[in-house]
Amino acid sequence: MAAQDDIDCAASQTEVQTHFTWRSPFDSTNPDLYFRDGKRRIDFVLVYSRYDGTDNRNEIARKRQTFLEALARENIEIEVEDSYGQLLGCTATSPPEPSIQPVMHGNLQATQAPTEQLYPTLPKIPQATQHESGTKPPSSMDRYRLQALKDSESILGSDDLVFVKLYTPWITMCRYAEMFCFRKPLKMLEPERRSESVKSPCCQCCDVTDKAIPPLRTTLTWPFNKQRPYLYEIPEERDEFFTTVERSLVLDYILRRTRCVVRDPAAEVASDLLDENDSVYSRNPAIGITRLISDGVFIAAYPLHEFNEELQKFFRDHVAEAAVEGLTLAEDGAAAPNKKAESGKELNNRVILQRYWASYSSCFRAQPIDYVRHYFGEAVAFYFAWLGFYTSALVPVAIIGVLIFLFGILGMVSDPITREVCDHGANVIMCPMCSRDQCKFWRLNASCFRTKLTHLVDNEGTVLFGVLMALWAIMFLELWKRQQITLAYRWNVYSLEPVDQPARPEFLALLDKGYKRWKNPVSGNFEPVVPFWRNRVPCFFVSYTTVLFGVVLTLACLVGVILYKLVMKIVFYQQPNPTVQSTAGMLATLTGSVINLLLIFILKFVYDRIAEKVTDLENHRTQVEYDNSLTLKLYLLQFVNHYSSIFYIAFIQGNTAALPGSEHSIVQSTGCDEGDCLFELFLQLVIIMVGKQLLGFIQEAFMPIILRLFHQIVFRKKQKKQAAIYAADLENQTDSGRPKVLSTRLLACRADFNLLDPGSRPIFNEYLEMMIQFGFITMFVPAFPLAPFFGLLNNLFEIRGDAKKFVNQYRRPVMERVKTIGIWFPILLVLSSIAIRTNACIIAFTTQFIDRWVYRMHYSQDSTTMGFPGNWSSPYCRYDDYRKPPWEDTEMSRTLIYYHVLAVKFIFVFLFETIAILLTSLIAGIIPDVPKRIKTQIYYQANETDKIILDAELRYQKPSKGSRRTTIHDEVRKDTLAKLHEADQEQNPPELIPIGFYMLEPAPYPVNLMSRLRPINDTNDVHVAEEQIPLIGFAPS
Repeated sequence: MAAQDDIDCAASQTEVQTHFTWRSPFDSTNPDLYFRDGKRRIDFVLVYSRYDGTDNRNEIARKRQTFLEALARENIEIEVEDSYGQLLGCTATSPPEPSIQPVMHGNLQATQAPTEQLYPTLPKIPQATQHESGTKPPSSMDRYRLQALKDSESILGSDDLVFVKLYTPWITMCRYAEMFCFRKPLKMLEPERRSESVKSPCCQCCDVTDKAIPPLRTTLTWPFNKQRPYLYEIPEERDEFFTTVERSLVLDYILRRTRCVVRDPAAEVASDLLDENDSVYSRNPAIGITRLISDGVFIAAYPLHEFNEELQKFFRDHVAEAAVEGLTLAEDGAAAPNKKAESGKELNNRVILQRYWASYSSCFRAQPIDYVRHYFGEAVAFYFAWLGFYTSALVPVAIIGVLIFLFGILGMVSDPITREVCDHGANVIMCPMCSRDQCKFWRLNASCFRTKLTHLVDNEGTVLFGVLMALWAIMFLELWKRQQITLAYRWNVYSLEPVDQPARPEFLALLDKGYKRWKNPVSGNFEPVVPFWRNRVPCFFVSYTTVLFGVVLTLACLVGVILYKLVMKIVFYQQPNPTVQSTAGMLATLTGSVINLLLIFILKFVYDRIAEKVTDLENHRTQVEYDNSLTLKLYLLQFVNHYSSIFYIAFIQGNTAALPGSEHSIVQSTGCDEGDCLFELFLQLVIIMVGKQLLGFIQEAFMPIILRLFHQIVFRKKQKKQAAIYAADLENQTDSGRPKVLSTRLLACRADFNLLDPGSRPIFNEYLEMMIQFGFITMFVPAFPLAPFFGLLNNLFEIRGDAKKFVNQYRRPVMERVKTIGIWFPILLVLSSIAIRTNACIIAFTTQFIDRWVYRMHYSQDSTTMGFPGNWSSPYCRYDDYRKPPWEDTEMSRTLIYYHVLAVKFIFVFLFETIAILLTSLIAGIIPDVPKRIKTQIYYQANETDKIILDAELRYQKPSKGSRRTTIHDEVRKDTLAKLHEADQEQNPPELIPIGFYMLEPAPYPVNLMSRLRPINDTNDVHVAEEQIPLIGFAPS
């Protein structure tokens, strides 16, 4: 209740302060997220270590200096600050005071020499929380290690870190916003019409999120045009016009395409971006921030999270209590935050997500998906929206699956086949299961328990459930398409058109290897030409040969597991214990399935590494092409890895039976234990699907506790070891002004550095895991009707577990804008199509549904299944096969009944597939992809935006009285001159002031947060000169 009161209070205060309903009322104003002036928000952070311990420190320092200068030429504002709060560098419109020496093209090491005198070099200490930035998502062990770092010392981290804070000014944001076609809200004429809802009445009445969190309302939007700012609803603080996701997206684009070239000071180059076509580019091996991180120039790059509740508590305990009573950051010239931010208790977006989304207590609460999109972007929001929609769709089929399983339990006793096996099976003698002397003849009633268990999944209910799941899969995908379009419209990406994407930095780096260049007709930029026969064909051959090798490796592991099960069956059959003998097949299947599960985990790790390596060889031009190729390879490998054993048991194992008395086989039985493959398939699905989920849950529950204890022991030992070194140094450095404690500034930068780097594909493994689960649920449901139920249980916790990773464990990811779930939707369509065939084949060839039906319709005297076990099996040894006895045919050939049943099975598969395809096509045709209310909203928005834009243009360009009527020639001439003027402004923006990056001499004392809170009354204060450094600025428009 208290939390809800905080939300209501914050929302009401926000509504009073602003009328921009499209913005989140919980955007953070914490001063730690801003530059030292408290006005410019930190959009991105680069991190490097001062004591890297490498031999080429001078070269790394020059690269770092050059890269920051290149960013400054791209009009990115910079501040460099170390862990002690000392300002080491900044961007400025002119050279600073004489005490601050500019180092535009010199050696960075020379400017840092005085600073290093204040901070003597300490022995390098390995950082457990430092992660290399790459394209791979963090492993589960990395997440457990992160959860163990909960001490307050881990927030401050090491004292050798230097943080480069980046800020994108208004002019730069406008240029890239127009390039990215960001849709921004228009200035409404009628404010009461701005909050048009795109939710249906049914969704509104079922959405519990609206009751707990104020909704983010939609408004009319239009692609941003920097020449017409009067069209848009721009707040007084112009930086708030673009969201933090948009700002980080722009900076990430610039960082990945900025070159690092040590230039001649006299050389003039127009731009440092990657797609410029000067001769310097072809000699540049360091392209973008990814390459610089791999070279050790920087160790991390990330946008900042807002403060979560743990950081706010740390802020209150260590910072706020030391603040001067009655003073706020506003007195120091900073933008005044709300009262909660001043006290270290701010209700921001991250706290909202942490309370109402990233919590297991919120499993049955609807996701605040609009806030997820506002904080993480469309790509992450679409994943969680799809996962939530998928989980909701599992509810009805999970209930039906449980009811069908209960129907099988209730029918175990009354089933005629079960009663005949258990009551009259003692009169039927069965052949030994192996050719060894220890294997004896056995009676049919020994399989009574096995027959009862088989009836749980082999009944008429599971057959109907298989038909239902085939239709459910298509229905789910059709409804998701509608939901996907609804979300895309609500998030202003519905009209996001595929354009020619920029080339990957790794692809453009091929120019350095001597590849020819050609001019892209779409972008007009020069790109490398990769020879088709000399390069692409060999690379693709190696790539897909490696994938084929992975498939063969999986099949080899499967053969090993099969041989293990055969050997273990012999071992169990030879045991004197009758219970072990009767359950030999079940025990062999269980142990073999566990081994198969362990092999799946191991091969998954191997395949992830192999797929990335071979995809790198293919030299894909764009990131989308690279991701799609990697997705197809990995999914193909994981498909074979997870499903190969299941397909073998379902469709192959039953046909590998050795005939009784054969001397060419060790195990003398049918392919499946006691002639029943369906129960083995059931056990295999339980072990692989449910066991995989249980192992993951146990690891995430207990590993953090163990590692936390281990970390505490290691940290205490390290703390005692460093205490003596630090004590002596601090005593010697007290007179020179070195502080004895780290600065309390930059808490967000330092805390986020300790988080995991999500990589360029943070949701890839999450999607892949759900695709595997979707295959289990749809393709093999006749053998495992509880699969939707276990999938539902897993997903309820999976949503919150993944949310906790993004909110608490990962650094804030930067992902491109999307309007769909991408290549995963075609994969879902393929799985749904395969599910129709697999369900039909499992019903026909794995279950005994067709056999019982043929017996009841054509061979039973009373049209029942009475007598089916004894009369339908082979007369010799009563094994489950349609063969003649050896006294009639020495080769024991097939009987006519076998071909009769086989023909009916093929007819059933054909009819099942045809009817299912017709019904799914009918469903797809009846359900429109675009909801009617969305069509209405699209037409309404098009009409209203035309009116708004026309009215704004007329008011902004109202002609003076007495002006003559314009002609078509005048309009064409005016438009041409406007375009020429726009081109001139693009090359030489009138408001753009040239800036440079400067390194600063160290101040006598590092500046911490307390110095900003302290009123400046003493003119001799050492902080005055530092705070009055002329930082970058722009003339007001």
